[in-house]
Amino acid sequence: MYKSVLMYLLLLFSTIIYSQPTNTGQDSTINNLVHIPGYKTSQLGAIPEYIKTGEGEKTLILIPGWGFDTSIFSDFIEVNKHNYTMYAITIPGFGNTSAPPMPDSTVSYGEQSWNKGVIEGVLKLIEKEELEKPIVVGHFVLGTQLTLRLAVDYPDKVGGVIILGGVAKFIGILKGEEKDVPLTTLIKAADTYSAPVWFKHVTKEFWNDGNYLPEIYSLDTTKGMSLWDQVAERPIPVMVRYLCEYIASDLKAELDKIKCPVLVLRAMFNETVLQNPTNNYVRAQFIKTWNDASERNPLIKVVDVENSASFVWKDKPEEVYKEINDFLSEL
Repeated sequence: MYKSVLMYLLLLFSTIIYSQPTNTGQDSTINNLVHIPGYKTSQLGAIPEYIKTGEGEKTLILIPGWGFDTSIFSDFIEVNKHNYTMYAITIPGFGNTSAPPMPDSTVSYGEQSWNKGVIEGVLKLIEKEELEKPIVVGHFVLGTQLTLRLAVDYPDKVGGVIILGGVAKFIGILKGEEKDVPLTTLIKAADTYSAPVWFKHVTKEFWNDGNYLPEIYSLDTTKGMSLWDQVAERPIPVMVRYLCEYIASDLKAELDKIKCPVLVLRAMFNETVLQNPTNNYVRAQFIKTWNDASERNPLIKVVDVENSASFVWKDKPEEVYKEINDFLSEL
């Protein structure tokens, strides 16, 4: 039976989850904070895999979400190959690629070591391909953080942003209440508890059992399960590092700094998903983190994609592609 990923993340705020002991699913012989023996790493600051497709005037860089590779965009690319020129990247460590060396244990997740490496790689790609202010498309967890980070920190490199079913910030739920805590608290919790106490020794079986439900990816059962299977194949140390860097970030606080147009295609799920107690974090993270985005920054447009999960373009392709086309036609 699946459990919520929030079972893990709530440990940021409490050592008790649903009255379960904190040693559930733990094996002290496992160390998920280092690479598995014999793991061959990639160079930090490189994008080991990307594909270029399309022939359109507008250029898009597609960044997949946590645990996914370029293959998730195959349908997106096929539909839009005559409309845009697209560069789909794989974040190092996902798909068939290797992650960078693991940072020293003294390095805070708040340093965003691996995320900075991905951003450096994207900037190198932009320079190598001589791209003039491409539109950066970020998906789900991680893809969204990287995309927004690029827009905030490198306004001269990014011409626009599209968010596909993403999250602006990790919001915890404790005893039924949302916990929108400051970044300093998130970083401290990731550094001192979630990584060294919980994720370090969690077993593969318990990790997969506690990950996002398939319905968080797609409302189509078959698609959702297929996407879940992709994530389940990834090495836990790689997933842990990126997850903790996501937790130890807050792009929601910096939305007002963005200087380019932003289209947020917000996944609204459905009542079946939202009313499931296991998914009690979904409304807070995927929906409410964007509630005041347009008020804080008029360059941000939030469009609700009803009856869709985080893979909004797979659940509602016609609606999503139209919104993207309309958005890009105005740039």
